[in-house]
Amino acid sequence: MKKDKKVYTILENSALPTKQQKEKILDQILFEYRKIYVSPAEKLLKLIIVYPWRFAFSFSTLQAVICTMIWGTGYTNMILRVFGG
Repeated sequence: MKKDKKVYTILENSALPTKQQKEKILDQILFEYRKIYVSPAEKLLKLIIVYPWRFAFSFSTLQAVICTMIWGTGYTNMILRVFGG
């Protein structure tokens, strides 16, 4: 009976990963995480590269709203006179 427990313990221990294997597994997990994780700045840059026209229209709209809030409708009328004829 004691011999069976010893054999069972040996089999159980051999199934566990060694310290070197644990380090390798951890390195692999961290490498995969770094591949998946993207910082917010990288996300924005990727979005600008993939959809430059969206960024341009968004920036233009934001600029028009802010300038209209600062200078009123006179700013909008001036821009329309310059570009609209």
